[in-house]
Amino acid sequence: MPSRFRDVLLERCGGRLVLTVNNTRERCLWLYPLDEWETVERKVAELPSFDPTAQELKRFLIGYATDCELDSAGRVRVSPLLREFAGLGKRVVLIGQRNKFEIWDELLWNKRCEEWLQQMAPEGRQLPIELESISL
Repeated sequence: MPSRFRDVLLERCGGRLVLTVNNTRERCLWLYPLDEWETVERKVAELPSFDPTAQELKRFLIGYATDCELDSAGRVRVSPLLREFAGLGKRVVLIGQRNKFEIWDELLWNKRCEEWLQQMAPEGRQLPIELESISL
């Protein structure tokens, strides 16, 4: 992890993090600072228990959640179960997503980027209304 991220995480949450699986069809992991995870976990736990989709979300996000800490080199140990879930090989990619990081196998990340770029290419493709008003 780049030193600037490590320093921010050490200051913000003492290097205490939570690693869990992505709850979509994407095979990546989500890495949350502990304080951010506590907010996410509370929201997920409050979802209705009788809704099958909400129950599935709880099982994945909370069920796979693992406490971890940054070591002195800014690394996080990923359990074999989580490595297998995400198909992590020797090289991984860390992607910042505002309140969390995504951890991807590098080959899968590159493949998915190509797929996303091809999906964005068609002429006349409409942006969702939520994205039309964003100026980047």
